[in-house]
Amino acid sequence: MSRWQQINNPWHETNILNCSLCGKMIPHRVWIVEVDDKQKEFCSADCEQLYFEYWLPTHSQQTAAQK
Repeated sequence: MSRWQQINNPWHETNILNCSLCGKMIPHRVWIVEVDDKQKEFCSADCEQLYFEYWLPTHSQQTAAQK
């Protein structure tokens, strides 16, 4: 399940949320996705799509080959 979530941090907050794929800073709205019972934060639905279509298959195959 994917959804947008508003980030309501005070102006002086120093913790920065970054996209799980591209690393872009996410200041106001974050795209939340549940992956293996964990939350992944993305800057957009496009990064989620790229994560599932390219990054995850490519890197999960490399990890399996290394074992």
